[in-house]
Amino acid sequence: METPKLENRHINLFALSQGMNMMAQTVPLTYLTLFLTDYLKISPLAIGTGLLIAKTCDFLISLVAGIVIEKSNMKRGKYLSWVRLLTFTLFFGNIVQMLDTTAFISSPNLRLAVVCVFYVMFHGSMNFSASARGALITKLAGADMENRKRLTARQTQVGAATSIITSAVTLPAINLVKSMTGSDSLGFFVVTLVFSVCFLITNLIFAHSVQAFDPPTTEGAPRKKTASVKEMVQSVVTNKQMLVLFFGFTVNTVGGQVFTGLTAYFFRATDNFNFMTVAFTARSIVALLCSMAGPALGRRLGKKKSLLIAWGIYAAVMVGIRFFAVDAAGNANLFFITVMLCLSTGGMYLYTVLMTTYYLDCGEYGYYVTGVDNRTMAVTVMNWPTKIGFALGGSLVGYAVALSGYHAPTETAAAFVDDMGRFLTIWALIPACTTALAMLIIGFGYKLTEEQAAEYAKANMEREQAANA
Repeated sequence: METPKLENRHINLFALSQGMNMMAQTVPLTYLTLFLTDYLKISPLAIGTGLLIAKTCDFLISLVAGIVIEKSNMKRGKYLSWVRLLTFTLFFGNIVQMLDTTAFISSPNLRLAVVCVFYVMFHGSMNFSASARGALITKLAGADMENRKRLTARQTQVGAATSIITSAVTLPAINLVKSMTGSDSLGFFVVTLVFSVCFLITNLIFAHSVQAFDPPTTEGAPRKKTASVKEMVQSVVTNKQMLVLFFGFTVNTVGGQVFTGLTAYFFRATDNFNFMTVAFTARSIVALLCSMAGPALGRRLGKKKSLLIAWGIYAAVMVGIRFFAVDAAGNANLFFITVMLCLSTGGMYLYTVLMTTYYLDCGEYGYYVTGVDNRTMAVTVMNWPTKIGFALGGSLVGYAVALSGYHAPTETAAAFVDDMGRFLTIWALIPACTTALAMLIIGFGYKLTEEQAAEYAKANMEREQAANA
């Protein structure tokens, strides 16, 4: 069977489908906790506890996603079958999170439970979808490291371009629905629905376009021997470089989720909620520009140095936000905040354009050393820091809101926090400290060079070709 050739259209559809995925998640990721406190009228402490349970379930699912995918033998392609199937669970899980259930569910705790169930549906499905998409990179690009970088870089670039659109239109669209319907909450659901429909259509088109790279299993064909569950787990816990990446990114992500979850509250509490559109759009434009320059800078600096510089910028920005986000009179320094958001996001694109390749490099290293092909598991491990960050950092947002003394707005009173200094410390200094710790972990622990990774990938492909001859 002739090996299909990777073309620009494949790369662009791969990137666009992920960009639409990010677009679909925009409203829940940015506004979910705020939606729960201000519109579903759920207490912050209950939210923190409920989301901790939901996000812990999500993390537990992420532990087995790679194993299940690797052991599966689905008829429409080993990885594409999962991409197609999960498109629909992602769609429904996403939109119901932003549905206002106050009209037909009187109990706040029951409303929270509904959100948590569909949160797990969406993010649990994402564990499998992200692992399958990551593994598809090895199908699409083979051992060609430049094509792997092209796929991951284009994906990041399209994601940055998509974020410009979502940043510019999300809040105005929510307000437009409110003005047309008179409902304070309906806009969150409608915008999420529209974004999710775009994702559903694009993802199915992508899966159809690349089906030649992951063909259905031939009837009666011998199945490739896969590692046992025990071997898969061992290949992760004995892969020292994988563990270094895992711990470094986990520590960084916990703090990052605290900052992300509380950002909307900062603009709400300082009575500048609509200014989020300006700040986020500016940040997204900078992100797009930096995503274009990121691959070239990443190649020049090297993956490890790019990561450390990006995190150094982020930590410095967080310290600046803590001490200069609000002036002596208690007013938000909106220009300063916008610049800081742009600077931190721009710096991140030094490494996020190459994000998947960090873990694929470790997967190639592990395959080369042990002889166990567990590269799908390597991509799954990439999701674990995010899931732990969601579980710990994301859940801390609810507790942090309660600790800061945030009050949901009413018709007679603006939103505010009782202690802005305490809020700023939680919002910014926690991410600064976790990022600094992550830099130490990667700086002293990560030793795998790009040259070594390329050699391992080539040797692994030659091993597979010899085995299939």
